[in-house]
Amino acid sequence: PMVLTYRAVGSGTGQQEFVGNAASSGKSYNDFGAGDIPMSKAYYDGLMAATPAQAMVHLPFALGAIGIFHNVPSADLGGAAMQLDACTLAKIFSGNITTWDDPAIKAQNPNIKVPANQIIMVGHRTLGSSSTGGLAGYLDKKCKASWDKGTGGLVAWPTSAGFTAVEGSPGMQTFIKDNMYSIGYLDAGQGHDFNIPEVALTNLDGKTRNSKQSIALGGVAEAGNKGIANFPADASADWSGVDIYDMAGDSTWPIVLVSYIYVKKDQTATDPQTAAALKAFIHTILQNYDNLCQENDFTPPSMDLKNLALAAADTIKYPSGMMSFEFETDTAAYTGMGANTISMKRWSFDDYERSILKAQIVDLSAKVDMGAAPAAAPAAAESSSGDAGLVVGIIAIIVSVVSIGVSTFALLKARGSTKGEGNASATMIGAGQA
Repeated sequence: PMVLTYRAVGSGTGQQEFVGNAASSGKSYNDFGAGDIPMSKAYYDGLMAATPAQAMVHLPFALGAIGIFHNVPSADLGGAAMQLDACTLAKIFSGNITTWDDPAIKAQNPNIKVPANQIIMVGHRTLGSSSTGGLAGYLDKKCKASWDKGTGGLVAWPTSAGFTAVEGSPGMQTFIKDNMYSIGYLDAGQGHDFNIPEVALTNLDGKTRNSKQSIALGGVAEAGNKGIANFPADASADWSGVDIYDMAGDSTWPIVLVSYIYVKKDQTATDPQTAAALKAFIHTILQNYDNLCQENDFTPPSMDLKNLALAAADTIKYPSGMMSFEFETDTAAYTGMGANTISMKRWSFDDYERSILKAQIVDLSAKVDMGAAPAAAPAAAESSSGDAGLVVGIIAIIVSVVSIGVSTFALLKARGSTKGEGNASATMIGAGQA
């Protein structure tokens, strides 16, 4: 069997392992990398200075929003949404504004009533990350006078008591949820998943919204469309300066990142089976089969950007004699059963059952939400409604546990069948990303 492995280690680590080091004689530790920031200029220059030069391509495949999330109680905000401008955020994240009752915050949130001198608990990523790069790039572009930390995924954060280093997006989610009066930054969908309150930002056209509102209006896609001129025509050029922060447009979100696959152009020395799998993987991602972007709360790139990525993928050189994978998207009798055919018609019962369980959980969650605020009624009726909501909630939890159990069983079964192939040769493909 062929196994594709993926390590979610952060864009910074993904880039490091893609470039390699002295221990690897400058060779990549992975077959491709991925991240929400372009390859840094230092890494790119190092690749090009190698002997022979290690030309690479950027393959943009998705757009995503970075949101600023907080845990200031709604009552302290008078029920209003928090809004902060870029310069105030720059001062908070650089340690120059340290309390929630600072005049700059109160001026933008007139209803805020927090305890006097309430410390702002700032969460930041401990390792290089694309979300840090997005925040830093936005603040550097919008308010350089108040942001002296520069750009990029690694920032020299303050070490004062109000700052806490967290590892990975899960660490940031937990930090904000568990610490009242905290603030941090996340891929927007990761904050929305947990209903964490969000800071509203003002875009270049003067419209103030949170990322969820902007996404619903197509603001991420609009930012990508307005920023198409920022992308070099040559995908193997230095893209380190590319960004689409704070683009013009009524609905644009000001902190939008582009997700890239990093690939070395010369794959002629790669194992042919690995190279064929790599090519198929790239094709699947760039074509956005099964709406993978949308399913994972990302926005697909515009057709112009997609065509740029597809053209760049065509410049990658693969081993001679490599047998490429074919794709069966519509029923193709006979050829669909080929050994090197990836068929969209193949469907396991585990996948089917998980899709049913997911739909049931969504439906039950909606019913729980509807029962969370019942209309005024006699006490007995309220008690009955509350019991029904509790029962539905318990059922939802049970179904969730069953879903996890099915997924775990399927994974163990797959692993078991792989181990059972005692003489099989496995090809590993690795990647690193945020």
